[in-house]
Amino acid sequence: MEKGKILVVVSISAFVIAAVAVTGAYMNGIFESEKTDEQTLRIGLIPTEDQLEMLKKFEPAKAYLERELDMPVETFMATDYTAVIEAMRAKKIDVAYFGPFSYVLATERANAEAIVTGGTDTGDVATYHSCIITHKDSGLKNIDDLKEHAHEVTFAFVDPASTSGNLIPRGYLLSIGIDPDTDLKECMFAGGHDAVGLSVKSKKVDAGAMYDIGYNRLIDSGAITPEEVIVIWESDPIPKSPIAVRGDLDPALKDKIQQAFVAMPEKDPEAMKTFENKWEKNKWYIAIDDSTYDYVRNIAIALGYIEGDNHVNS
Repeated sequence: MEKGKILVVVSISAFVIAAVAVTGAYMNGIFESEKTDEQTLRIGLIPTEDQLEMLKKFEPAKAYLERELDMPVETFMATDYTAVIEAMRAKKIDVAYFGPFSYVLATERANAEAIVTGGTDTGDVATYHSCIITHKDSGLKNIDDLKEHAHEVTFAFVDPASTSGNLIPRGYLLSIGIDPDTDLKECMFAGGHDAVGLSVKSKKVDAGAMYDIGYNRLIDSGAITPEEVIVIWESDPIPKSPIAVRGDLDPALKDKIQQAFVAMPEKDPEAMKTFENKWEKNKWYIAIDDSTYDYVRNIAIALGYIEGDNHVNS
């Protein structure tokens, strides 16, 4: 597998901004008739696979949080990353599971504040990787093959606001001279990490980008095998996804939420495990702050998704 660093600058931020705007109108339609209850904590989840299954797996964690915080908890499953950002911007959710890049966007547009992320056994921030995958029959054995035959390749990203499914691999492809929007035969968004993996398996696309956690989960479930769907590139480590709160929440409540998540692995390990097996397989949560995602933020600035002087939390 090859590793690469992002060396070029490109601006496609208008696509993401437009997506947030369109999603905003959609979200207003969903929530306009709902009563706002300040005594209810609303949590937004981003899609990584089957939405109903994710909601089901979050139920034990929801029950745990209700006990720890002594308040009712409601969950909102978004259709995509930008829907969660817009829901927080509109103050329809108080807490959200973001990806690193969607979190960075949320700090710009929704005043999000990271409070916890996955941790290692030694208390460090856990990491994951973006990877580019292809089918064994595609004829693409490595990144050089992808570059040489780019005009013949159909490629799937996950979502415009995905870190490992768009930001990181797009930046890498640009750094080696491949503009996904102009150099590939076809470039699309599959809508989820699993969808990318399964699209490659079924040969609907020649190659795609997803996170290694999702790739390994598909292998563990038997949906794909590493012999048929192969990894031809892996990124440098990326800090795992944050759980973030709305910045204007009461500071005491923010602290309680942070403490509840950090304590979950010891106080209710089954609740933690049940959801994390469908999320990022974290064994621990550790307290963090916004600076954890400066690495991702700097890449987003370099690629033109956000402006360098717009950040509200630093």
